[in-house]
Amino acid sequence: MGYVLAGLVVFVVVLVLAGTVYQSIGTASDSRKYPPPGQLVDVGEHKMHIHCTGEGSPTVVMDIGIGWFSLIWSFVQPEVAKFRRVCTYDRAGYAWSDPNPTPRNSQQLVQELHTLLTNAGIKGPYVLVGHSLGGLNVRLFASHYPSEVVGIVLVDAVHEETYSRLPEFRKTMTANLRLFRILSMASRLGLLRLFMGLKRFDIAPKFVWKLPSEIQPVVLAQFLPKTFDAAAAEAVSLKRSAEQIQVTAALNDIPLVVLSHGVNMFSNLSDEETQRAEPTWQELQAELASLSSKGTLIIAENSSHDIHTDQPQLVIESIHQVVEAARHG
Repeated sequence: MGYVLAGLVVFVVVLVLAGTVYQSIGTASDSRKYPPPGQLVDVGEHKMHIHCTGEGSPTVVMDIGIGWFSLIWSFVQPEVAKFRRVCTYDRAGYAWSDPNPTPRNSQQLVQELHTLLTNAGIKGPYVLVGHSLGGLNVRLFASHYPSEVVGIVLVDAVHEETYSRLPEFRKTMTANLRLFRILSMASRLGLLRLFMGLKRFDIAPKFVWKLPSEIQPVVLAQFLPKTFDAAAAEAVSLKRSAEQIQVTAALNDIPLVVLSHGVNMFSNLSDEETQRAEPTWQELQAELASLSSKGTLIIAENSSHDIHTDQPQLVIESIHQVVEAARHG
């Protein structure tokens, strides 16, 4: 019996080592195959990736939700670049940006973004676009640096009272946190890479297959342990991020467009929970639009939470609207 157990332990250790080596070799190969499309900028103790295209002021800066990274704006950025300079970036730990062990709350994320823009020589004024968690970030950024922000677009953004008024959201985030931790371990052992390589396992999120075909393999290559570790750290800090917004002022008369999903985003909930959650989410989105005297609420009727991939043209038009209002305001 002892020999059998020892043999099993050795077998498991060999599998773990083999998976780790397989993942390491694949990651190195992907790094050579898919270099960063923008630049890596030193922000102190780590480097962050930012990619700017187009010309003209104000500069549009876009921030994404938990678990996503800059390439998710692939439908939006090229079109915005036709009429304005636009920058997407990766928060610490995502895609080409180095990890940062500090707490991943909005206060820290905003400081890093401002340092990134400063060190990259990307001067304001800015029109900020924030999806989900990114909505908390851009609002906090605007409160810290009001003279640098001339407009905001919120894309199904998290409201600061989401946790207190929408307990179903807490349940969703708990499930997401558990998933991020599982994916971190699976990717570290090379299992995600193996399953995706076999082609028969469609384990990638649906949003990946909505992206341009040439972008899809680049996105899949970023399914790394550090990606899921960063997502888990931000999910742990999300409630704290929301609390940090509560001490900020309203957006006054800044041009503002709030986009809210029109298709149920709470697919993990029961019908009864969804019937409670969806109206509350929409109430919170309407309140976000009321933060500015120039605020507008638009419902993306054909979109769930990923409006930037479900209805990218709506996001593009909203950015254009805010840019023009900022220019002529």
